[in-house]
Amino acid sequence: MPAWLMPALALVMSASLTHAWIAHARRRNVMDTPERRRLHEVPTPRGGGIGPVVAIALVLLGLQIVWPEARTASLAATLIALALVASISFVDDHRPLSIRLRLGMHLLAAAMIASAHIAATGASPGHWTELFLVILLLSTASMNLHNFMDGSDALLASQALFVFAALALLAHHHGAPDVRTLFLAAALAMLAFLPFNWPRARVFLGDVGSISLGLLVAAFSLLAIQREAIGWGGALVLSSTFMIDALATLAGRMRRTRHWLKPHRDHLYQWLRRRGWSAARVVVAYQGWNALVVVPAIVWLDVSERSPQREFAVTATVYALGLGVWCAARGALRRSHRAQYRA
Repeated sequence: MPAWLMPALALVMSASLTHAWIAHARRRNVMDTPERRRLHEVPTPRGGGIGPVVAIALVLLGLQIVWPEARTASLAATLIALALVASISFVDDHRPLSIRLRLGMHLLAAAMIASAHIAATGASPGHWTELFLVILLLSTASMNLHNFMDGSDALLASQALFVFAALALLAHHHGAPDVRTLFLAAALAMLAFLPFNWPRARVFLGDVGSISLGLLVAAFSLLAIQREAIGWGGALVLSSTFMIDALATLAGRMRRTRHWLKPHRDHLYQWLRRRGWSAARVVVAYQGWNALVVVPAIVWLDVSERSPQREFAVTATVYALGLGVWCAARGALRRSHRAQYRA
């Protein structure tokens, strides 16, 4: 099978399924209605993430059927975990489920990915427990933090497109054609979805999209680590755009209130929107961080000799710089808000 065929099919399937879902959601009234903490002004179909997620899942399945090198435990675990998370999230988009049930499924999916990664990398038995717990925590956090960041048109879709495209380039550079095809297909699936989600969005990702994409970011990063296309530090840097905003916001809410898990409007992107920034301008700002900070850091890590010390130093520098930018931006936005209120 030509290497370009599956990515091309993912592009077409994602666009077709998303278009069909918009019509279905309108008929069945699967809509996000405007409210105080939301940023949209008109009822909009939700759950459109089913389009790119199904396209990516079919590519995962197809690779294992037609490409012997892709018949690995890690790819199989990724497919099953994606099916579990997408299914429970799809149901939740239609009728709310309990937090315990959703979190239990997230942990189960993360445990499958962690177990497959440990088996694939041949980690020493003495480090199995620590590595399993780290991957379990990071994968579960990725699912939920990406869900937290899905509140402005095209923000999560553009970030997922960036991460998958970067992983595809790294896999190509390091000679891993099977995962390169998978990452490229995922990037094209998100590219096909983006016009439907671009401001003003005609459809939202919904939990089926945002949580599934969080899982895929974690799982694909682990696949790239297995193929030595990227290191642990590079994988954390690649997702720093969302991780910094989500973690800093979460830490601030934990410090200020006992109800830190309740819906809120404290993320930096939400502050920017409330201060008059358009959704498109917010996307440009977040992708600007990727272009100016993340890409140079990833390139430098890729061309230099890989070592744990260098990976840690670069990751710590990027996250410290990001936290400084986040704090400065939040402070400026708060001062502007207070000045406007006094006026």
